[in-house]
Amino acid sequence: MNRAWKFATTMLVSGGLALAGLAFGSGAAHAGGPYQWCPGDEPGGYGGGFNTPADARPNWDWNVCHSYHYVNAGQGNVSSTVWEGDNPPPPYPWQPPNMCWSLFLPRPCGPADLGQ
Repeated sequence: MNRAWKFATTMLVSGGLALAGLAFGSGAAHAGGPYQWCPGDEPGGYGGGFNTPADARPNWDWNVCHSYHYVNAGQGNVSSTVWEGDNPPPPYPWQPPNMCWSLFLPRPCGPADLGQ
């Protein structure tokens, strides 16, 4: 009985920590702009973001400057993950605010997530 009690306690504490991680995050989940790309800049975009995922390269005029945001996959207007212009779409409704995802687990975003 003692072993089962320890296991149940461990599972309860782990679940509580996981929920706390969902509720208390800081950083930027929908971080991604606004950025500026102009001819002569890195063709991969800010932090190489145009290269990941493979279909993220924007379909725009590469001879003029553009202001853009990185958005969730499928929400872009010039590629799957790039929104050109102002007012990008909001994050997915199920996505906790100000969180980045790693291996299906939310965590606070850091400078590396923002390409800095």
